[in-house]
Amino acid sequence: MRQRVIAAAGVLALIGLVFALNFYRLPVVALSPGPMEDVLARLKVEGLRVYDSEGKLYLTSVGIDDNVRFYEALLDMANRDVELVPRAQLYPDEQDSTEVDAENAALMDRSKETATVVALREVGYKIEPSGAQVTQVVSGAPADGKLRAGDEILEADGRAVDSTDDVRKAITSHQPGEKVDFRVKRDKDGRTASVSVEVQEVDDQPRVGILLQDVFPELPVKVTIDTENNIGGPSAGLMFTLSIIDKLTREDLTGGRRIAGTGEIALDGSVLPVGGVGEKLIAVRRLGVTTFLIPAENCAGVRGRVPDGLRLVKVSKVGDALRFLRDPKAGETAPGC
Repeated sequence: MRQRVIAAAGVLALIGLVFALNFYRLPVVALSPGPMEDVLARLKVEGLRVYDSEGKLYLTSVGIDDNVRFYEALLDMANRDVELVPRAQLYPDEQDSTEVDAENAALMDRSKETATVVALREVGYKIEPSGAQVTQVVSGAPADGKLRAGDEILEADGRAVDSTDDVRKAITSHQPGEKVDFRVKRDKDGRTASVSVEVQEVDDQPRVGILLQDVFPELPVKVTIDTENNIGGPSAGLMFTLSIIDKLTREDLTGGRRIAGTGEIALDGSVLPVGGVGEKLIAVRRLGVTTFLIPAENCAGVRGRVPDGLRLVKVSKVGDALRFLRDPKAGETAPGC
């Protein structure tokens, strides 16, 4: 009788363990192929003539599940299309998904603005910044507690600021231990503040511990890109840029083709690496698209993960992508990964 009681208790304990594991949230995030959108179909331009295209230019994305339970993880591990990564890799400093979603939405908006500036410059507009804004303050750095994300820097050492270069010149003109005087516009009410920040040496360079972005005046052409599916982050920048250029030029860059891609766009036209490219390649091939524009720095990370029948075209600058799209001969010899 005693043995039966022990056996029954063991069974109950096992059932309890199995039940508990089903509710245990693992410190991982599951990445999977996300939705794709034809940017040309989501793009609106006001104030300038636009041209139609026969083909499509797709942005790509990654599906993220940040609520992975024990048994879900087992299924994900058996699925070749899903990748499990440490949660801290996507959600640093204990950020929750709401905070990260808000940050990614802001990065998406910034990406659209940067893409518009790069595209307008490409088609002949002279677009120059009118100011500089703080996007991040490094924790523990001299600027921590003095400058804030969102501050627009009006003056540095008494001189008007028209770009991030003006701020960098002011900082690098000082020796470590000296102070830079800033006047900033803070909050939406236009309130200004004056702060002095000590310069420190980091990697043999004067630093105060801030990240900056250029601020632009109202652009001569209004561009709106209405993406769906809760897509965020900066990784669609390249495809935004190419789509705007395509809309604003008589030439059909697509040539009737369906082309997908990824990559963050910088103001100088550089194409920067992004995450989740392996999952994006799977989504692209599922849709039957056979050409994918990939940042050059992402090539090493996708070796051995490229689906059959999918051609990768390596790009370092927006000009690389434009040469591929415009010139069939260049397309035949365009570098892959």
